[in-house]
Amino acid sequence: MDNTNRRVKRGWMNLKVIKVTQETHDTKTFVMVDADEGGRPWDYWAGQYLTFRFDNIADKPIVRSYTMSSSPNQLETCAFTVKRVEKGLISNWLCDHVKVGDILRARGPIGRFIYEPEKDLGHLVMVAAGSGVTPFVSIMREFADKMGSKGSPKKMSLLVSYRSRKDLILWEDLQNFASKTGCHVYVTLSRDEAASNEFWQGRINQDMIECVVAKDFANCTFMSCGPTAIMDLTGDVARAHGVPSEQIKTESFES
Repeated sequence: MDNTNRRVKRGWMNLKVIKVTQETHDTKTFVMVDADEGGRPWDYWAGQYLTFRFDNIADKPIVRSYTMSSSPNQLETCAFTVKRVEKGLISNWLCDHVKVGDILRARGPIGRFIYEPEKDLGHLVMVAAGSGVTPFVSIMREFADKMGSKGSPKKMSLLVSYRSRKDLILWEDLQNFASKTGCHVYVTLSRDEAASNEFWQGRINQDMIECVVAKDFANCTFMSCGPTAIMDLTGDVARAHGVPSEQIKTESFES
C-alpha cells in the first residue's frame, strides 16, 4: 500500500460523536469527527480499526478495538458499529450510554486486515458472522463503485450469517452493494425457520462457500471475520481447494 501522502495523527485523539444510528434491536453505529481539528484529519485503509480507551467505567482504564464500518472515501467522518453481547462491558456501555455530543478517546487506525491490490487476487471472497461484517462493509463501501479499476478487486463476494431477519446489521448497505456490478451478497439466517427466498438458511457451511466461489478458487483471496469456527471453516475449505495460506486472511471478533 502507498504511504506517500497518507495523513496520520499520532497519539490519542478526541473523537466527537455527531450521529447515533440504531441498526438493529441490539446494534448501533456511531459516527464521529475529530473534536479538536474537525472533520477527519487522518487517512486509513478499509478494514482497519481504532483502539478506544475508557477511563471512567472501571477502576482501571479499559482498552477495546473496533473496526470502522465507514470507508476512507467518506472524507469528513468515520464510524464504527457495535453489537451488544452478553456480559460485554464496553459494547453494552456504548450502546446504553453514548449519545450525540459525547467525546471518545481513540488512537489509530491500525491493522492489516485490508485489501492489498499488489498482493491479492481478482476475486475477493469475504465470509463473516454477525458484527464480523463491519470490516467488509467498509471494504465494499470503498470499492463497490470502482470494481475492476486500478487498485480495486475485479469482483467481491460477501457471505454473512445472521441469527434472524431482526439481526440484519447494516442491511441497507448490503442491499445497495448487491445492486452494483461485480458485487455479490449472500445472507444466511441460522435461527430463522421462516426464511424467505431472499435468504439462505442455516449456519455457514462448505457448500455455501463453494457456491459463492463458483468453484473458481484459483482466482480468490479469502478474508474471514467473526467466531473462530467461521474462520477455521473458511480456511479449511479454501486450503482444500488449493488456495495458498497467503491468500487467506482472518480477523477475530471474539475478544
